[in-house]
Amino acid sequence: MKCPHCGSEQIIHNTAVCQQNDVSPIGLRYRKAKVFFGAEQIYADLCADCGTIVRQYVKDMSRDWDLGKGEKKAQ
Repeated sequence: MKCPHCGSEQIIHNTAVCQQNDVSPIGLRYRKAKVFFGAEQIYADLCADCGTIVRQYVKDMSRDWDLGKGEKKAQ
């Protein structure tokens, strides 16, 4: 994998995206139960040379994602 910004191949993989000084986690929201939601941890691959975030992703895709109003799940 190469950095699209500087072309470096020095990529740091699986870096957790976090939020400090707050109780609620940062992440993609999913439905845990009928009225409760959770947040799936977001990970990033980061260029060690220029700091560009090359990729963001979640590891568990089996969630009931909370889509915006009017949005439909992919087929």
